[in-house]
Amino acid sequence: MKINFIKSILMIFALSATIISCTEDDQTGDSVSVPTSPAVSIALNFSNTTMVENDSKHTYTVSLSETQIVDVKLGVSQIGGTAGPDDYEMTSSITIPAGYLSASGSITILSDDLIEETETLQIQIGSITTANASLTPITTDFTILNYTSGDLAIDLSWGMSIATDDTGTEISATDFADMVLSISTTPDLSGEFDGADGSGFETYVLDGSEPDGDYYVLAYFYDANSDIVRDLDFNLEFNQDGVINGESYDFPAAMSNASICDNNFFVLTKIVKTGNNYSFEDQSINNFENQQTTWSGTDAGYDSQVTTGVDCDGMVITGLNAGWMLDFWGEVVVEAGTVYYTVDASGVVTIPNQFLYTTTYNGAVQPDYNIEGTGTYNTATGTLNIQYSLIQDGWYLGEDYGEADGFFHAMLTK
Repeated sequence: MKINFIKSILMIFALSATIISCTEDDQTGDSVSVPTSPAVSIALNFSNTTMVENDSKHTYTVSLSETQIVDVKLGVSQIGGTAGPDDYEMTSSITIPAGYLSASGSITILSDDLIEETETLQIQIGSITTANASLTPITTDFTILNYTSGDLAIDLSWGMSIATDDTGTEISATDFADMVLSISTTPDLSGEFDGADGSGFETYVLDGSEPDGDYYVLAYFYDANSDIVRDLDFNLEFNQDGVINGESYDFPAAMSNASICDNNFFVLTKIVKTGNNYSFEDQSINNFENQQTTWSGTDAGYDSQVTTGVDCDGMVITGLNAGWMLDFWGEVVVEAGTVYYTVDASGVVTIPNQFLYTTTYNGAVQPDYNIEGTGTYNTATGTLNIQYSLIQDGWYLGEDYGEADGFFHAMLTK
């Protein structure tokens, strides 16, 4: 009896101590998790929002800025476009579980046997009712092209040589440049007959019913960032249902946005079509670089090298009269103009009257020189012969210092 009484007293004391201890604990240092309103971002794991009906699955990832102690659920729905439920399948909702930072969804473009017009699909990820997250709904637009076994799907994507601006801020390739995917029967734009020009990376379907022959794939700028200059790397991918699967070609540093015009184009590949069979030949032709030609020969009696090429405004020629101006006339060229010329179908060369040089003589700046002339370009022999005048303050120097006919002469060969 005495022992049991003592045990009871000890138990009461222990219980009292526990109660007192809990009452006096101020919980200092304990951590309690609470829900927040994280930022939500979405990253597309595919490069093109123009696609073909070929049962292709396109995934994306939804991410939170920080983990949560509750699930974050986003609804996904079609909010526009002409595509119907038979054209695609998609994840209808995305749940990011408590303690996780991301989850994935997908959109599958379904193939069918119907010959249809191009369809559109507008998908919204998230809504203003999204639970446990602060989200501005994200809208993504898709273009769905018809695709049959004899067709060839051509995808053009690009990336910047340096994917940041001069302050180090990252720029996406499609924000930096809007490219046109062109299909031509010639390795230039003179044979252009179709193409693709959307707001992102480009897809074009070459119809299997097109005539057999050679088709060239070209790229040129629709628009581009004008604040910084970057080279663009191109990637071209080909797909043919059941035959060609993701055949890919890379074109590093293919073009620069330093000049944005139709003359600045790049020939990527030649497609040789024979029935429903396609083969590919890498071209890798930058038009600006391809048109640059060095000519050697004599100019105004001096050994000379002249360069021809193109820029956004036309065909250009540089280096005319450089030897005579310095060695005979004794003037130093301090500024050279861009001299434009034309060549007609019969090979007649015309140089309109335009600025050529600013020079100095004994350190003093002289009145500007203009040039004008005519000539011939012989494609068979690869020769360029030009007769021209130098004009200063209305004075035609060729009349006194040129050859017997009163012109300077440049006789040049590739």
